[in-house]
Amino acid sequence: MKTKEVARLFGVTSYTVVRWTRRGLLAAGTTPSGHLRFDRAEVMRLYRGSNGDQV
Repeated sequence: MKTKEVARLFGVTSYTVVRWTRRGLLAAGTTPSGHLRFDRAEVMRLYRGSNGDQV
C-alpha cells in the first residue's frame, strides 16, 4: 500500500504515517526511487487492533 492509502484508512496525514514508520510502529519497504510501501495484511491488522476489533 502507498503512504497516502494508509493515511486515508487511518484518517491521518501522510506525514503521520511516515512518523509511525520512523518510530517502528509500522514496517515498510521502499521502492527503488525511495517511496515507502506497506504490506496490506500488516496494515489491516494494525487497523483492526486500533479499532478494538479482534484480530
